[in-house]
Amino acid sequence: MLAFNFLSAQCYPDRHSTIADDAWISCEMTANPNTSRGMSHWIMYDFGEAYVLGQTHFWNVNANDRTYEGISQAVIDYSFDGINWTEWGSLSLNQADGSTFYEGEDGPNFNNLKARYVLITIIENHGGDCVGLSEIKIETSGITTSTEDLSEIGVTQLSVYPNPADIKTQLKIASSVTLQAQMKINDMSGRTVSEDMIAIRKGYNEYPIDTANLTAGQYIISITSGEHNSFVNLSVAHSN
Repeated sequence: MLAFNFLSAQCYPDRHSTIADDAWISCEMTANPNTSRGMSHWIMYDFGEAYVLGQTHFWNVNANDRTYEGISQAVIDYSFDGINWTEWGSLSLNQADGSTFYEGEDGPNFNNLKARYVLITIIENHGGDCVGLSEIKIETSGITTSTEDLSEIGVTQLSVYPNPADIKTQLKIASSVTLQAQMKINDMSGRTVSEDMIAIRKGYNEYPIDTANLTAGQYIISITSGEHNSFVNLSVAHSN
């Protein structure tokens, strides 16, 4: 599998290709750049620089006789260096209709995520032995000069417990410095469900998070201070 800086099957503003050769199609699993994914069908986008990423739009395989090979379920990872990967979340796409007027569909909003590499690993297609994708577009607010984790400035631990959470959890942060940071919780569609400023002090910090009103599912907690940020995944599972 190859990494693409740009992939396009959009021939005209109001048309979309129905030719299989205009799509990316994989019929053989290969070693995934994220070694934890093992042998898989995947496509990696290298933007050349770290960009601030926003809303996405996807076009599935649109060849008349191969739309069933389009992505049904996938997982998205991102990276600054192409070596160390962080899971962003999952992706679900509808089967294309094979029409030249196929418009695709909105994908997730990365919500100002900073990354140079985006990796899509296909979990399931709509049928058949091969899997594919026609095109993806990602809104961006430009190149970011920072690729640094909060650990670079002394925040050495970031975790949540309990995880999965029912009605509440605790964000735990260990730090060797004192700083102000923004804490944001996003769902897998990129929607911000909670946002607050927190004071991180030297030593061990705990911040209560109310999860009672969150829908059961997966979330990303981001901590940002200046041009540095870190992320931790949160699962919410309510007991009956």
